[in-house]
Amino acid sequence: MTGESYLSKITEQYNQRTKQSKKLFTEAIELLPGGIGGSAPTYKPYPMFVNKGEGSKLWDVDGNEYIDFNLCWGVLLVGHKHPILMKGLQEQLDYGTMPGFPYEEIIDAAKALARRFPMDKIRFVNSGSEATLYAIRLARRYTGKDKIIKIEGAYHGISDSLHISKRPAIDKAGPPDRPNSIPYGGGITKATVKDTLVAPFNNIDAIKQLVKENSGQIAAIIVEPMMMNAGVIPPQEGYLHALREITEESNIVLIFDEVKTGVKMAPGGATEYYGVKPDLISLAKAIGGGLPIGACGGKEEIMAGIGKEGLFGTFSANPLSIRACKITLTEILTNDQYDKIAQMGKNLLSGYQDIIEDHKLPAIVQGINAVGGILFTKEPVINYRTWTKVDQEKTHAYWIAMANNGIISMAYGAEEEWLISVQHSKEDIQQHLEAFKKVAPNL
Repeated sequence: MTGESYLSKITEQYNQRTKQSKKLFTEAIELLPGGIGGSAPTYKPYPMFVNKGEGSKLWDVDGNEYIDFNLCWGVLLVGHKHPILMKGLQEQLDYGTMPGFPYEEIIDAAKALARRFPMDKIRFVNSGSEATLYAIRLARRYTGKDKIIKIEGAYHGISDSLHISKRPAIDKAGPPDRPNSIPYGGGITKATVKDTLVAPFNNIDAIKQLVKENSGQIAAIIVEPMMMNAGVIPPQEGYLHALREITEESNIVLIFDEVKTGVKMAPGGATEYYGVKPDLISLAKAIGGGLPIGACGGKEEIMAGIGKEGLFGTFSANPLSIRACKITLTEILTNDQYDKIAQMGKNLLSGYQDIIEDHKLPAIVQGINAVGGILFTKEPVINYRTWTKVDQEKTHAYWIAMANNGIISMAYGAEEEWLISVQHSKEDIQQHLEAFKKVAPNL
């Protein structure tokens, strides 16, 4: 069977399984850009509309059951509808939603984060975009400098300074070791683009050169300590330590964007896993158990400017999100759970590797503990430029075929990854691998 005929076959299967999703998408696209409400990506033939989630599973509006390894783009490390979390949220609803004044549980949640991450002071926000925006603003205030360095292909939210070189076209991106700064879409000023310098991941020499050429002008370097918006790309040995040395020598604030890595790789995220202490850390997603929350924290002398700069938010630290954060960090994501999900993650990665080798697939798998993913390329993926060689069409076929077999194998797209929650089981991992065994020969 040719690739084209296989794609046609699985697309028709998808259409037959998800007729109600198609109907809803047709209605949604009349009112909502792309037919979505704001978070879920759209894809061909149309996105799946879901009805409910529980444990490790999701059900779509047509009644199809799936084992979910997307978990809301890595938000649900606790899984769907964790009973401890549901009980706590219901209790909080009895007290109300937004008091408009401080309350005691904010302190409890902050203490829970501070036990995991090296943060002297913490400010709660509503999202990862806000958490990274706060970090950049604080770094500029603290250093009195304007420019920042970000990594090519990394995504740090939608603020103008960071919405640059997320998915640059290669013919415009410049040399691999000296990427151009390319705005991701319109509406970003030329001055903003000029102040955002771009470097390849895992290339410390490129960072050194940018720092040298812009001596005394760089406020911050922001980096995902493990890159997770071009598949899963771990840092090469010594890379993060070298970043720490360079920033300390040059009075540059080192920001770890742990929105996607935080509390997943280890209780203290990538900061703990790699043993490198940044100046500021941005968090979101998994710290809130599924409710909207973010946090920015770090050194006291840098965080001291947060109130003076008017960095507040009406819905920040709302009681439902704070209750979810506290319960998630203190009652659900306990140390024994990390051992469990790490072992399941290793089993999934090794199982994929065996199947890839058995069928001689042009693919690799990369990941650590609960997070990982498949990349349809023969070359090691160490940065954005190497990720661009991943076969996007094959990735699409893989995802649709796995969905037809009852597995949401990962978030949709070659840039995404899978996550294993505390509610997944060994049987879930085995079913995932069995589905991939069926799909692999056709890829």
